[in-house]
Amino acid sequence: MLDKYKSLTKGYLKGRIRATAKFFINNSALARSILINKEYAASKSEYCYNIWMQHFGNWHKLNDSVPDVVIEIGSGNSLGVGLSALLSGASKFYALEKTQFWNDSTNLRIFDELVERFQKEINSNNREENYISHLLTNEHLEKCLEKDRIEKIRNELEHPHDPNNTFVRSIIPWSDKKHIEDHTVDLICSHTVLQHISDLDFMYEKMNRWLKKDGCLSHTIDLRSLNTSKLWNGHWTYSVKEWKIVTGGINLINREPISTHLNLLKKYNFEIKFKKITTMKNKLLRSELAERYRNLKEIDLTSSGLYYFAQVN
Repeated sequence: MLDKYKSLTKGYLKGRIRATAKFFINNSALARSILINKEYAASKSEYCYNIWMQHFGNWHKLNDSVPDVVIEIGSGNSLGVGLSALLSGASKFYALEKTQFWNDSTNLRIFDELVERFQKEINSNNREENYISHLLTNEHLEKCLEKDRIEKIRNELEHPHDPNNTFVRSIIPWSDKKHIEDHTVDLICSHTVLQHISDLDFMYEKMNRWLKKDGCLSHTIDLRSLNTSKLWNGHWTYSVKEWKIVTGGINLINREPISTHLNLLKKYNFEIKFKKITTMKNKLLRSELAERYRNLKEIDLTSSGLYYFAQVN
């Protein structure tokens, strides 16, 4: 019990600090440059490239083409994943965020580094490791990297919020407003973001509406407690009131288990094509769970992470 109260106190203080930092990050480029660690993975072009290639590689298992319109939910410290999609041949990229964590200078740096990387891949003998060679041929990459196209994308990166942009559109914050036309998107992806979405039902409903027929989802979800307790699944021991205290009153994670995502996929007519579940040992007794979590399934109590690739029916 003492450990729990220590966690509540520590969490509340951390939550208030997070809330203050988030306010300044969202409203000041200077604050972002100071508070955002440049060593974070999403601030590096190599990381962004590799994350995109994971999504793209799984997309290719069902599609013999490059996705034309791509949405990334929660781009984080840069738009690098979406920029990799554009350099692979996508014609439009939407970045959806609640808070702006990136600076234009970071995006421009990463874009230049990615362009250089893609240019080196032309005529490379080592393409098989990361590239789908029959899609990203030399001829295809040369078109993607045409000088005029690269200049247009780079110019739009200086004003990514402009609704008239052709290639890049950053929407912060995104909501139920009609920023994106229904049935116009090929692929929606994210990396450890959906655990932060407060209204998952709304999120899955929107993803269903945005996607074209046979459009796809590619999501990695972290189901752990995000250091709010000593146990990886200890976040399910807090009551609603205790959770507000331990998070300092901010929307940290939604605490939804794996079964919520699987049920919502079914509800909104998505078929899982393949998935990978990460498991950890459950050390909690059911009597230790908060009332709303007492009926969690065994798979919920042992699933610490989920990746899935799904297609809308």
